[in-house]
Parts: sequence; structure tokens; C-alpha cells
Amino acid sequence: MAKIFPFRAYRYSAKAGDPKNLVTQPYDKISDELRTEYYARSEWNIARVIKSDEGPSDGTNTYAKAAELFRKMIAEGVLTRDDKPAVYAYDIEYEGPGGDTRVRSGFIATAQLEDFSKGHVKPHETTLAGPKADRLNLTRATGASFGLIFMLYPDWEMASDKLLDGAKRGRKPDLEVGDDFGALHRVWVITDEGVIAKLQAILEPVDLFIADGHHRYETVVNYMNEMTAKGKAGAGLGAVDKGMMAFVNMFSKGLTVFATHRLIHSLPEEKADPVRLIGELEKDFEIRVIPMTGGGEDEMLDVLAGEYAEHKTAFGLVIREIEEECYVLTLARPKAVDEFFGQKLSKAYKGLDVAVLHGLILEKILGIDAEALTKQTNVVYARDARNAIKRVHSGEMQMCFLMNPTRPEQVAEVAGADERMPQKSTDFYPKMITGLTINKFDV
Repeated sequence: MAKIFPFRAYRYSAKAGDPKNLVTQPYDKISDELRTEYYARSEWNIARVIKSDEGPSDGTNTYAKAAELFRKMIAEGVLTRDDKPAVYAYDIEYEGPGGDTRVRSGFIATAQLEDFSKGHVKPHETTLAGPKADRLNLTRATGASFGLIFMLYPDWEMASDKLLDGAKRGRKPDLEVGDDFGALHRVWVITDEGVIAKLQAILEPVDLFIADGHHRYETVVNYMNEMTAKGKAGAGLGAVDKGMMAFVNMFSKGLTVFATHRLIHSLPEEKADPVRLIGELEKDFEIRVIPMTGGGEDEMLDVLAGEYAEHKTAFGLVIREIEEECYVLTLARPKAVDEFFGQKLSKAYKGLDVAVLHGLILEKILGIDAEALTKQTNVVYARDARNAIKRVHSGEMQMCFLMNPTRPEQVAEVAGADERMPQKSTDFYPKMITGLTINKFDV
């Protein structure tokens, strides 16, 4: 059951300057180069807190430096706390894959934190210890959370969307800022207790599904458990058992998930041999051969999209040694999936394109097992299909498998079965930027 709450967010004041110079991509998307760029934009850029690379004045560590700056931003009025508890309607206007304009609508609030074992918050990815330790150290130092945890929830009737649309109607956003990739982020502060109560009632019966931010969620749960054990959990809306999240209806038309394509490299010649590969693929897949001349790339991608529209499991394939043609592979023998995975996994998991690719092709035919995938021994990932193809034709990669995106409802189905998806199964776009709202715990 989803228990959501309003909270008094810290937000940038006018004193901080242009919001575009203050907000950033999520911490795990900030490369060293991008961090340098963010630092150059403003002395108050949130990257200086969430990705601090400077030694603190007292000679301890980067987390202490981040905390020192965070306190300074509050003391100097660069960050100010909203007077009343609020939820924050949050829209992102962006360009979709086909060049169309889309709007993903949702809201920011806090929610009751709980361990996954209780079953009301559903993850779909496996997390790594290193990033969680890093974020926990920052949370300990600052007593705050900065990044948004992206949550999906089911609302077939779109009641929450209609409620938020009504609350925004006739109002200019309280914040409007563009990001580094051309998306426009808008935030409205909603303090109306009636609207908030209705929103709470709509979400109360449903479970939550983590779309993005698994490390951030587990971090705040670990912080909650740690502070509770110390008798420092706090109370009320600012207690450590309430974490800041962004919520989006999984049936929203504005949801976009990009595919993540698999590029293969460094395989032994016998494993990558095209004749052997095609012969093995023919056992379980229908193979459509497409000439590369005269717009073959476009045709392959169009065919792949058509298979997606018909809910078929399909992949594009480009092989370095075969420049004159490419392929679309469509699963022709579904029984092969059960033969490989057995009965230990759900139908939802076995229906994932990425699960079929990893199992029937990468592991069974090419010998790339789960450990090699984790270490990226033979696989790298790419969002851009045409760039992936170029890297094969240039000789850099041995082959690439082009994917269709995972559907949002598949995320919910797999998570609902208490299973974790393979690595790089989802890429929700656009990313929710950091610095719009900050949740400082009252402890």
C-alpha cells in the first residue's frame, strides 16, 4: 500500500541565479567531464554537493565538504525551505523518438519507506554495493536526499492525472528549467490540503514499482534503519521513514522507454563465426534477410518496430563480416525459452526480449554468461541504433543486436513476480533532474 505525504522541500531561491546553472542530471549520469561543466556554471550548482571532488576545509573527506557547502547554501539563503507542506506537480516536455512532442506528468512527494520484503515497493533491478555505500555516506553527512526516486503506480482511470491537471490549470509553473538534452522541466507547488488528501486516497490501495533509482531507494532505507537503531528517527513529515520520490502513472501516454542495444566484442573466432551463428539461430528464430543497400538499415528498424507493435520477441542483427545484409530475428519456437529457463522463472520474465536474447543467444550460442555480462567482458551497451551499426561496420565490434524497448507494464509484471530483470533492461527517458526539490530530514 502506497502511503504518500506532503513535505517542506528545500528549493533554490532567486538569490541562487538562473536555475539552468543549478540543476543537473542524476548523480550516476554525471561523468567527470560533465561535472567540470556543471562546476563552471555556478558556485551553487547541485553537482558540487552530490558529486563533490574537492577536499574540505577541515581536511577530512569529500562528503564532509559536500555537507559544509549544503549548510552554507541554507545559511546564505541560496536554498530556502517552503513554508507549508506540499506535493510538487512535475511535468517534463520533451521530444519523443519519432520527433513528436511528449509530456510526462507526475508529482514529487515523500512516501513511507519499507524493506522490499513487505511487498508494497517492487524493484526490478539488482543493485551494487559500491554506489549504495557512496550515497549512504553523502546522506549521513548532509542529513538529506537530493536525487528523485522514479516510481510507477497503476491508475487505470487516470484519476490522479486529472486531479493534478485541475490543480495546475490556470497557473504558471513555480519553476521552469531546460536540461542538457532539450527537455523542459516544470514544477508547481501544491499546498491545497484537499487535493493532497485526494491524491493520497488514490494511491493508498496500490503498490509502487521502482522505474529508476534502485540505489537511491535502498540508500534511504538503509539510512532509516541506521538512524532508527540509534534512536534518531525523528517524527512527523520530516522523519527518516519518509523518502522523496517522483511518481508517474504507468498508464500515462507520456512515458517513454528507450531500447538499449547490445554490441558484441572480443569473442573467439569460432564463437563469432557468422555461418555457425546463423545456423544456430535458425533452430529457434525466423530469420528475415534484409539487403543493406538502398536503405536496409531503415527497413530493418521498421520491421523491428512492426514486430514490437505485434508484441513479438524480435531483434535486429548486424554482423561485421557480412556487410551486404542485416537480419531481423523473430522468435519462432517459444518452447525453446521454457527449455532454457525451465519453470523457475515467471512467464512475465520469460516474455522479456532482453531475457530471451541473453539466454537463447548470448549465453546458449555465444557463450556469454551472466558474469561476463556484469563485467562487460564481451558486451557494451548503446542507446543509438545507427551508431551501434556504424561501430560494427567500422570493425570496432563483431556484431550488434538491436532491441525493442521494454514496456512499462512488463516492468510491473516482472517486479510483481518478485524477480529482477537482466542488466540494462530499461532506459526511461528523460531522466529526472536533480536540484528541483531537496528533502532534509528533521533529525
